[in-house]
Amino acid sequence: MTTVLEQENATASMSQGANRQGLIFEHSHPGRRGYQLPALDVPEKADLLPRELMRGPIENELEISEVGVIRHFTRLSKLNVSIDAGMYPLGSCTMKHNPRINEELARTPGFALSHPLQPDHQVQGNLELLWNLEQTLKEILGMPRVTLQPVAGAHGELTGILMVHKALAKSGNARKYILIPDSAHGTNPASAAFAGYEIRELKSNSRGTVDLHVLEQAVNEDVAALMVTVPNTLGVFENEIRGMAEILHKKGAYLYCDGANLNAFVGVARPGDMGIDVIHSNLHKTFSTPHGGGGPGAGPVGVSKDLVAFLPSPTVERRDDGTFFLDDDHPHSIGRMRAFNGNFGVLVRALTYMRSISLSIQVRRMQRWIL
Repeated sequence: MTTVLEQENATASMSQGANRQGLIFEHSHPGRRGYQLPALDVPEKADLLPRELMRGPIENELEISEVGVIRHFTRLSKLNVSIDAGMYPLGSCTMKHNPRINEELARTPGFALSHPLQPDHQVQGNLELLWNLEQTLKEILGMPRVTLQPVAGAHGELTGILMVHKALAKSGNARKYILIPDSAHGTNPASAAFAGYEIRELKSNSRGTVDLHVLEQAVNEDVAALMVTVPNTLGVFENEIRGMAEILHKKGAYLYCDGANLNAFVGVARPGDMGIDVIHSNLHKTFSTPHGGGGPGAGPVGVSKDLVAFLPSPTVERRDDGTFFLDDDHPHSIGRMRAFNGNFGVLVRALTYMRSISLSIQVRRMQRWIL
């Protein structure tokens, strides 16, 4: 009679021979258990829970041995491209670097075990972290305020365009069109359309950038904003952003910057100093947070002073005594874009990376001064 381990070895060998591992359901056999609890060290008592609160048998429930469970998840882990297995192939969806210290701090019990429904006075550390992350992003982006609620780049785009829409609507005309260069990210027209706008495409010039003459002809009283990607999808920097901003602002329109490629100039130039009104930042593309396989993400949005009143609420604020609170008193806000405060664990990782980089820069400066 073969043992469970021998059966699983045979199953695995057959699967490998057929060049497939099979589904986990195919490895299920009656009587197998994926766990083994130690013997009770107290007297056993039955019927401690009311029967109506107890779950009955689950039909077709998987029955896998502990070895089988380990093999299954180990096999799945090897399907992922990881920093431990080799170099990443070309692609811009992530930074390809998720430092171990990020994971360590995200697992700090005070962060990992906190609950979003806890009152403010019980989660002061969490609120302080969110506040500090916004202050850091404000400095990086050159913007007076940043919302941390969006949980992806495209979600940030929608958030930004909804703020533009509400600001224009408050002035009496929400307008009809969003201008988008043919070199912009494909999510830009989708986000603008989802916000209720029609899309007008701008053709790039011979350099692959926005032609200011073409832009000036396209901007009229019905244009709400231009959404430009920097550097654009061709990998080219838009070198006349101030000119774009001037053209748009003269007509009462806004300049939106897709910050998915912010990693190319972060710390070198600030979008707010260029006249940009709205920019989102994909934290997984610039600030080392994981985002593989469509997992949890974050797309904070920075805005110029004219759009601050329309930020999603609540915002994290600091009192004079140094304590923090969630402020819902924003009558012109577009409202919530996400339950609670976004993907908090992702935000912890992003601030960890930012602080790590800041510290390493200070150390290098000290080393140069000493030498």
